[in-house]
This record gives sequence, structure tokens and C-alpha cells, in this order.
Amino acid sequence: MISPPLASFLQEGLSIHIGTRDAELRPEGGRAAAVRVSPDGRQMVVFVPETAFSRLRSNIEANGYAAIGFGRPVDDRACQVKGSVLDVRGATDDERTLVATQWDGFMRQLEMIGIPRGLAANWSMWPAVAVTMKVTAVFEQTPGPQAGTPIA
Repeated sequence: MISPPLASFLQEGLSIHIGTRDAELRPEGGRAAAVRVSPDGRQMVVFVPETAFSRLRSNIEANGYAAIGFGRPVDDRACQVKGSVLDVRGATDDERTLVATQWDGFMRQLEMIGIPRGLAANWSMWPAVAVTMKVTAVFEQTPGPQAGTPIA
């Protein structure tokens, strides 16, 4: 579902947003810190700071679906991954390096467009909740004529 080149892009340190919905289709979202795509591209683990996940928990427990938006600040390359939630657990200490590395990549992206790291100093990335998803759809979201078209 997610090709190796797309997986590399998603894991390079991007702006990541997880979105959910309630029974009345009202959206609720939050910032995610990192993602790990499975080798076969059929699953991904999204690392959501605990502070953000608290707002999403009830929607995920109620319907089991989420959409993850990825954007690279320096060139606006973007995509959206939709899927069904398979598991929710606390992120482990062994995963903290992966989360910190991708978060640092995102901070470098912000610096490249003129946003100093200090402005995001209070943004939380740890402790995190690991949300494992089965990927069901992937869409191009980069501004332009292909925006909204299915990638997988």
C-alpha cells in the first residue's frame, strides 16, 4: 500500500496531524510526532503525544478510524493516509529515539522556512501513545492538479 519511497518521505521528519471523527462526523485532531511504516507498507504506527491523544481517544475507541496528514514545510509536499486502528498502547522507551529523530527533522523543516525552534519549544512530543493502523487508502495532497487523487 505504501511504497518504499513514500515510506521514506513519511518518516523523514514532517508536520504530522492525526484526525478522527465522532458519531456525528464532527472532526477532532491533534499533532503527531513521528511515524513508522511497516516493511510491507500495509501498516503504520503513529506516535501521538499523550497530551494530544487524550482528545482523540474516545473517537478512536468508538469507531476505530483515523486519517493522518503529512506535510513537508519547505515545499508543501503532502499526502494523507487513512486507516483502521488495530492497536493503541503506550510508546516504549526503545521507540523514543525514533520519535525524537523525526521530531528533530520536523523542527529543522520549520527552521528552514524561518520559524525558530524556540517558538515550538513547548510543543510536546513525549510521552507518546503508539497508534497502530492498517492502511486502507493513501491520497496525494500536495497543492496542484493531482491533489486528492489516490496514491494507493
